[in-house]
Amino acid sequence: MALAALTLLFIQRGSLLLPALPNIDLLWLTLPVAIAALWYPSSRILGWIVIALLIQFEQLSVATYPKQLSVHLGQALRVTAEVTSLTSHGQYTNRFTADILQAPTASRLEGHRIQLFYDPTALTNDVVPGSRANAVIQLTALRGLVNPHSGHSHQRMVFRGVSGRGTLIHYQTLSAQPSLLNALTHRHAIQRWLDDSLSPSSSQVIQAITIGGTTTMDRKQRERLQATGTQHLLVISGLHLSLVGWGIFRFLRWVGLPVTHCYLLAAAAIAGYFWISAQAVSVLRASLMCFLVVGAGLARSRIAFSDIYWFAMIVTLLHSPWVSGLPGFWYSFSCVGVLLLISNTQRIQAQSGWLRFLVSFKTQALLALAVMPLGSILTGFTPLIGPIANQIAIPLMSILVLPPALASVFLFLISEALPANGILSLACGLLRISDLGLQFLWIVLDFFADLGISLTLARLPMLYLVIAFAAFLTVITGLRLLPVAAVMAIWLALIAPKPSRPEFATVTLQVIDVGQGNSLLLQTAHHNLLYDAGPLSRSGFDAGAAIVVPALRAKGIDQLHRLIISHGDADHAGGQGSLQRALKIDDVIDPSHADCRTQRAFKIDGVNFQLLNWQAGANRNNRSCLLQVTGPGFSLVLSGDIEVEAELVLLHQLQGDVDWLMVPHHGSRTSSSPALLNRLRPQWAVIAAGFNNAFHHPHPEIVVRYRNRGARVISTAEQGALTFKADQKGVHWVSSARSAHQRFWSD
Repeated sequence: MALAALTLLFIQRGSLLLPALPNIDLLWLTLPVAIAALWYPSSRILGWIVIALLIQFEQLSVATYPKQLSVHLGQALRVTAEVTSLTSHGQYTNRFTADILQAPTASRLEGHRIQLFYDPTALTNDVVPGSRANAVIQLTALRGLVNPHSGHSHQRMVFRGVSGRGTLIHYQTLSAQPSLLNALTHRHAIQRWLDDSLSPSSSQVIQAITIGGTTTMDRKQRERLQATGTQHLLVISGLHLSLVGWGIFRFLRWVGLPVTHCYLLAAAAIAGYFWISAQAVSVLRASLMCFLVVGAGLARSRIAFSDIYWFAMIVTLLHSPWVSGLPGFWYSFSCVGVLLLISNTQRIQAQSGWLRFLVSFKTQALLALAVMPLGSILTGFTPLIGPIANQIAIPLMSILVLPPALASVFLFLISEALPANGILSLACGLLRISDLGLQFLWIVLDFFADLGISLTLARLPMLYLVIAFAAFLTVITGLRLLPVAAVMAIWLALIAPKPSRPEFATVTLQVIDVGQGNSLLLQTAHHNLLYDAGPLSRSGFDAGAAIVVPALRAKGIDQLHRLIISHGDADHAGGQGSLQRALKIDDVIDPSHADCRTQRAFKIDGVNFQLLNWQAGANRNNRSCLLQVTGPGFSLVLSGDIEVEAELVLLHQLQGDVDWLMVPHHGSRTSSSPALLNRLRPQWAVIAAGFNNAFHHPHPEIVVRYRNRGARVISTAEQGALTFKADQKGVHWVSSARSAHQRFWSD
C-alpha cells in the first residue's frame, strides 16, 4: 500500500509541473496494454502506473482552467449564482466564492467557481452564504503574479477549484432562507454569532480554528505567527477531530452508554464536524483515519496504523487531482508520518487523565525538528525559534483556546435547534474563556517574535537539513549521531555553496512582480539595495509582506543596506512597513530625506549611484526620488512616477546614454516625453505594471514611442519578475519568471 500511495503521489505532483498536457485521446490507446500488464507479476507495477497516469490526466483535462474565461473579461454579465463560502471581510472590500449556475450571455461561465469582490456599502442586499441569487458581475483576469522561488501567486486558488475573479456589481437574493441541510448555513450563523460576541481580530481567529473560516487578521498578527512558525495553529487539523471524537466518547462513557454506542456516536460527531468545517486536506486526512480506527474497533479487528496512513493518502490523492500542489497536504501527511516513525522507534508515555490526548513535550520537539526543513522548502523561511515557541503555543492552544471554543460553537448550534437561554449563556461564557486564552497566547507569541531568530533557505540549506535530521534521528533512535553531525556541519560550512553574488563593479537587477506597483532589487558584490516596496491595496493586500519579503528571503537576504522609496504613493511605498518589520534596513531614503534633497552621489562595490530629485514638483509624482546607476559599460535609470514636467527639469542632470530605463509612471501617457527618450535613447524599457490594470498602463502610444526609438520594451504584466545583469559589456536580460514557471493550468 505504501508503494501504491507513493507512486500515486509522484504521478500527481509531477503532472502538475508539466508546461502542457499530452494528448489524452492518444494516451487512452495504451489502456489495453496496461490492463494486460496486470496479469504478469513482473510488469504489474508498470501497468498500475500507466492506469494512474491515465486517470490523473483525464481528471486534469476536464478540470476548469482560468484561460477558458478570457473572452468574457471586462464584460458586465447577468448570472444566477450560488454562494459557496463565507464572506471574508476586508478593510474596504469583502470577498466570497460563488458557483455560476446560469449565464445566459456567457455559457462558458456555467459550472465555474468565481471569487467575487464587492464594496459592502454599495449593495442594498446582504450576501447570504449558501443562498442563490441573481447577480451582475464583471470578470477580471485570474492572472497571478509570478516570481522566482514562489511561482504563481494564484496557484492555490486554481488548485482549490477557483476559475476566475470578478467584481460584484448587483446582488439580489432568490432564496432568502438557504436549506438547513447546507453546512454553509450553519457556518454563517456561527460566523455572525462570533462577530457579534467578540472583537474583529478575535472573531477571525476563532472562526479559523473552529469552522475553518478565511482569516483577514491584521498584519501584526500575521507577522508574529510567521515569525514564530505557528501559522498551523489557525488551521483545522487532526487535533480538532481528536478533541471532538475523544470528548464525545469520554462524555458518553461517563454517562454510561455501551462502548459500541460510544464509538458510533463519536464517529457521527467526527462526520458532523467534517461536514460543517471547511473540509481542508488535513481535516479529510484526519477524518479518514479516525473512521478507519473506529471501524477496526467496532469490527474487533487489528489494522496497522501505517496501513491506515497510506490508505488515507491514497483516498486524499484520488479525491482531487490538485491536492498535492497544496502546502496543507504536505504539512498534514508529513507531521503524521513523523509521528508514525516516532511511535515505531520508541514508546512514548502519554500523560494520564483527561490530558491523555496531548502529545508529550518530547514528541513535540521531535516533530518540530523533523518538519522544519519542509517549512523552509515551502516558504523559503524558517523561524529557528519555532520549535521552542511551539512547545508553549501548542499546549496553550490545545488547553486554553481550542476546547472552550469548540464547546461554545457546539452549544450555540444546540441553542439554535433548541432555543434556551441557559445553553446560549453557557456558550457565551465558554467563548469568553477561549478569548482570554487567545489574548494570553498573543502575549507569548509577541515575546518569541521579538527575538527575531530565523533562517532563510538560501543560507547553507544542506547544512541546515543535515543538522535538523541528524538531531531528529539521534533522539528517536538513540544512536550517537550528534558527533557525526558536528563533523558534517564543519565540512559543509566549508564547501557548501553560498548564495551567488555579482562580481565587483557589476549589478544584478530583479524587477519583482508586485502587480500594479513597483519594487526592484539591486545587488552589488556585497550590498543589497531595494528601490520601492510594492503596493498596499484597498483590499488589504500587502505586496511587501506577501511578495517582496519572501522574494528577498528566497535569495538569502535578511538585510537591506538601503531602501529607496521613490515617493509616497501606495503602489510604491505601501509595503514599506512590512519590510521594516521583517528585515534589517540600514537606511531608508525617500523624497524628504537629505540624501535625496541634496542629490547625493555615492559609490558601492565599484558602482556609482546618483540620487536625483525635483523638490519644486507640484505633486508627489514629480517629486519622486530618481536613481541613476552607472558602472564600467552600463547606465541604469530608475525613474519613479515622474511626469513630463519633471522629465524636462531633470534631463540635463542625467549622465550620457542609458542602457536600461525603468519606464516612468508605469508607462502612463503623462510621462515618457519625446525629449526624454531622445536624450536617453534606452536599449531596454522596462515597465512595472499589473496585468489588465484599472489605469490601462502602459498606454499603447507610449509603447510605440519607445519601440520607434529602438528600445526593447518588456513588462512584468506579461513576463512576471525580470532579472537583468549589468557589467562591462552592457545590460543583459537573464530570465523572466513567467517563462520559467509555465504550467498547463496557468495563464
